[in-house]
Amino acid sequence: MNRRKALKTTALFLGYAVSASAVSELFVRCTTQKYAHWKPVFLNREQAHTIGEITERILPRTQTPGARDLHIDKFIDKMLKDLLSAEEQQHFLAELAAFEQNCTKRYGHKFVGCTAMQQQEMLLELDREAAKQPPSVWGIRLGSAPSAGEFFHRIKELTLLGYYTSEEIGKNVLSYDPLPGVYVGCMPVSEVGNAWNE
Repeated sequence: MNRRKALKTTALFLGYAVSASAVSELFVRCTTQKYAHWKPVFLNREQAHTIGEITERILPRTQTPGARDLHIDKFIDKMLKDLLSAEEQQHFLAELAAFEQNCTKRYGHKFVGCTAMQQQEMLLELDREAAKQPPSVWGIRLGSAPSAGEFFHRIKELTLLGYYTSEEIGKNVLSYDPLPGVYVGCMPVSEVGNAWNE
């Protein structure tokens, strides 16, 4: 069994089959490399920069770190290489190219050259299309996914997966408890606060 198949058959989460240890390994690799000298393993530098801009628009920095602060673009690049089949990879790259062409046709610039308002407008439009994706249970889609919005849907899923499974967010934003206590079925949220699994 090759590595890609092993990862895909381990667990299902947010539309991607990946084990907790695989996610952990990906983040260790992503955070230990110097970002300035980072070379994407699947995307080219321009594509990776575009993905980075998209992730930052999805989860910008506020009182908590943004997607760019946590190098979610590096995480997505690695996930695309390790988890997608060759056919899915080509489909993703074709959709990314179509997205850039649409930006250029509409605003005269590729996505990274657009203003913040233009970027937001493009992504909100894609988000509305992504909302038409068929429902899923434990990451398994319950119907064939339409092509419109699929590109953004995939990036958004990976952004959220990478963000909420990162060590920084788990330890400093959510209430990560490595040794949970007893199960309490009914407890006021005010007593619990943020939870790692919510």
